[in-house]
Amino acid sequence: MMETLILTHLYFLGSVRRQVHLATLFLGTILFMLPSYINAFSLGINAFERVSKDFGLTLIGYFGIAMAILLASTSIPRDLENRSIYPVLARPVRRYQYLLAHYLALVALLACSYLFLGLCLSAAVSALTRQIDLTLFIAVFTSFLQACVVGAITSAVSTVASPALAGTVGAFVFLVGSLPGAFIRFFLVEDRDNQFAAALATGLKSALPNLAVFSLKDPIVHDITFNHSYIFALIGYAL
Repeated sequence: MMETLILTHLYFLGSVRRQVHLATLFLGTILFMLPSYINAFSLGINAFERVSKDFGLTLIGYFGIAMAILLASTSIPRDLENRSIYPVLARPVRRYQYLLAHYLALVALLACSYLFLGLCLSAAVSALTRQIDLTLFIAVFTSFLQACVVGAITSAVSTVASPALAGTVGAFVFLVGSLPGAFIRFFLVEDRDNQFAAALATGLKSALPNLAVFSLKDPIVHDITFNHSYIFALIGYAL
């Protein structure tokens, strides 16, 4: 286990040296200015707060997925290309420890990014509403779990495929896995009357992880009550 933690620390520092965090800092700056920009339209305090939360959480979610796919699809192939994997595997390190270290480094980097972006959005909204809303971090946390699932699948594919193909598979899993059932029912069946496409989409969605369950943005933004034990169920589902 110690070897895995050492490799995780090494790969985490490698991602930091690649300056991946600069994109997080840039988005954090946008999120910090976002509520003030939306407030300039004079939508009223309730509308302003909801629009800011909705747009901000959407940005955080898509950014996290993009980061997970990008890092997961390139980290292991980069080691193979640079041949830095051979000195590692020449030591008493098992292959599963090597793969797990890459994934844990990805999870650590995603956790830092999501925490920073959540703090930026929460601080920006609280500065104008004069109220601290910690429920934002529930939606941020579930988005983080979603990104971890997509990152795990992308990392697994990257061991046998090129970075481009692994990234494509990761994006496909996210798009199909997060496809709402209402879209299939109303758009493909009732509106388009395309039974084949609906059956294909339903079959693919059943075979892939249901990423739509991780979306708690709407309940948080619109103050819809939900059972908080659902969060623990999501943690178990992600694991």
